[in-house]
Amino acid sequence: MARVVLTAADGSPLVDRDVQDAAVMQFVAGLIEKLPDLPIYIEGQQLLPEQRAALIHQAEALRQANSRIKEDMTPEEFRRNTATLRECYEDLRRLHFSSARELGLLVQAHNAAVVEEGIKARFYLHQSLQDIDAIDQSVTIARVRKRLETPDARSFQPINVTADAPSSWKRFVGRRSDERGKQNRRKQ
Repeated sequence: MARVVLTAADGSPLVDRDVQDAAVMQFVAGLIEKLPDLPIYIEGQQLLPEQRAALIHQAEALRQANSRIKEDMTPEEFRRNTATLRECYEDLRRLHFSSARELGLLVQAHNAAVVEEGIKARFYLHQSLQDIDAIDQSVTIARVRKRLETPDARSFQPINVTADAPSSWKRFVGRRSDERGKQNRRKQ
């Protein structure tokens, strides 16, 4: 509800009404046409001259449209136009359903493509992780082989021959020490 007040030139209220929101413009246009020079207030705001002119113009255009409809349209034309509107509505509804169906299919296809890309990405991730593991294993194997093939002098412990050692060892160790001794003598 909007409060519309029409005042006299001295400011005394002539009309003070609460009007439904849907009918405010029609009511104000009627007041402007009947009493064009008196100030009108809507919800405490004075209606400006530009606003008055726009309301009068809109009211006149609406009146002309209503009179043309009443004059031009016979009951038969109205029935014919109603059928045309019904057909247009049905066509629009069919179009809406078909486009919604197409949009649904498009979304499903997009979702399937996204899922497929996710599966491919997961496959490639697992494959690259397996490749990394294989490289890691081959590097580790290469390190172990290198250590086994080229022994480090620090990794060997001196052999101490004791009396408890088997006699075959004593001969081997003794022979080796004799050979070393011979080599050492030759060097000198």
